[in-house]
Amino acid sequence: MGKLFYKICHAKSIKTILVFMFLMSSVFAVSSRSAQAKTKYYECCTCLKTAGAEDTFQWPKTEITIGMHIYSQLLSHQIIWFDSVFWQQNMLPLFIHIGNQLASVGTMQVMAIGQFMDAQQQLEAQRDLQIMRARTHKDYQPSVGMCEFATRVQSLAASERKGEVNALILSKRSTDRLFGNVDTGAWSGTKGDLAIRLNMFQEEFCNSFNNNNGLSMMCPNLKPPLSADKKDRLNKDIDYQRTVENPWTINFDLTEGGNPSDEDKEIFALASNLYGFDAFERANYEALQNSPNDDSTNAQQAYLDLRAIVAKTKVAENSFNALLAMKGAGTAGSREYLEAYLKELGIPASEVGEFLGENPSYNAQMEVLTKKAYQSPLFYTNLYDTPANVERKGVAMQAIGLIQKFDLLKSYLRTEASLSILLELSVIQLQLQVESNIQSFDN
Repeated sequence: MGKLFYKICHAKSIKTILVFMFLMSSVFAVSSRSAQAKTKYYECCTCLKTAGAEDTFQWPKTEITIGMHIYSQLLSHQIIWFDSVFWQQNMLPLFIHIGNQLASVGTMQVMAIGQFMDAQQQLEAQRDLQIMRARTHKDYQPSVGMCEFATRVQSLAASERKGEVNALILSKRSTDRLFGNVDTGAWSGTKGDLAIRLNMFQEEFCNSFNNNNGLSMMCPNLKPPLSADKKDRLNKDIDYQRTVENPWTINFDLTEGGNPSDEDKEIFALASNLYGFDAFERANYEALQNSPNDDSTNAQQAYLDLRAIVAKTKVAENSFNALLAMKGAGTAGSREYLEAYLKELGIPASEVGEFLGENPSYNAQMEVLTKKAYQSPLFYTNLYDTPANVERKGVAMQAIGLIQKFDLLKSYLRTEASLSILLELSVIQLQLQVESNIQSFDN
């Protein structure tokens, strides 16, 4: 028994400890079930003690027998009842069922967690879709203020291109006149050009009150009283302010055929007075022939100098032509929208036509886009709009600003060309003096 207790105390497995616990429980159970036998046993022992000392030698054997009996009973209890009945038939199936139940419960818990995760992802996806839908409804609302930018620039590019063609025609007309080409006013020389221009002045622009009423004999066809139209055209061949500067749109269009309009005549007369007042005399054809030794003649040299003067004049006239191109009649794509906007600013309907003309020019459209558009209080109240529409308006304003910067760049290039011509004219006398000194030194 002591050895068994020793083995149990030094056991290293849980199963052995459990066996010991169940064995002890079995011992107490056996003890309780055999209470009567034990009573008889103790009575027997008491009887032995009283029987005499000669019988005391029987107790060690009895103790051994009892211990062996207990050990055998415990061993059989472990092998037969604990292993077979308690463990194999009861506890092991129970643990198996417990394990299966725990696995099932754990699987259900994991599945529930997965369902929660799926539900979370689905709800987040639905929330994101709803946010995107709400943002889309908010950002893509139509804006009247945004549409105004688009309507005002409908004919801007076409008007700009039309103005460039007009500037090219003006430049060609001026060059042909200065060189006396056929079908120009100066084809017969300076006197013929002056006669044509003088006749135009007497018929269209002469003011009899000028020169202290001294032009009444020179202008018999323009004596008072004059109609409002004729009175408005007086001196327009020299009045740059009224002819070019003031109006937003000049009814000036050389891209279409037909008879010239009153504005066409005014522009031609003003250009002739400002650039190339005196046309050059026609050079003799025979004088421009090459010499036998291929040296340039004086007439050829003079003709080259004439072309150099014309080139310098054309550089200065280019700015005038560019300004007329921007103010010439454009296309009618955006006229009704510009007219409505000017009326909204409080300009009387009778004066709107004077600003815009029949077909608004590039200058008139840019005047509204870059200046008048921001003089209306509605422009600022319309900024109480969705953030996306406000950003779109900002982008449209940046685009219009880029157009204006390109116009400034062209103006800077024309100014640079004019300054270069002035610089060349300022040093031409020094250049001639240096050339003269070199020739005298060679001689």
